[in-house]
Amino acid sequence: MPRYLSTLNLSADAYKGLVGTPHNRMDAAAPLFQSIGGKLEHYWFGVGETFIYVVFSAPDNSVDVQALTMAVLSSGIASTMTTRQIVTAEEGMASAQKAAQLTYRPPTET
Repeated sequence: MPRYLSTLNLSADAYKGLVGTPHNRMDAAAPLFQSIGGKLEHYWFGVGETFIYVVFSAPDNSVDVQALTMAVLSSGIASTMTTRQIVTAEEGMASAQKAAQLTYRPPTET
């Protein structure tokens, strides 16, 4: 299952909720990821910033990942959310090995 890294810029209201009622957001957010057949793997706060970083796995389905993004942003807890698919070091090596077998002629060559 593909992995994704999301960066969210949390709103002041989100922080008010966290400070007013401290709780583990990873536990609270996990069902959202499960609802698209995925799994929340990591949930980090950026030190000295308003960003959180989330790593999750999800089926290879852009509709579900976009739906998750829409659900989070429509809640008002974040002003922005970026999501990127990420690969492991092993997958990166496999990509490099495959790239070594490919032929590409850049537009600067005639």
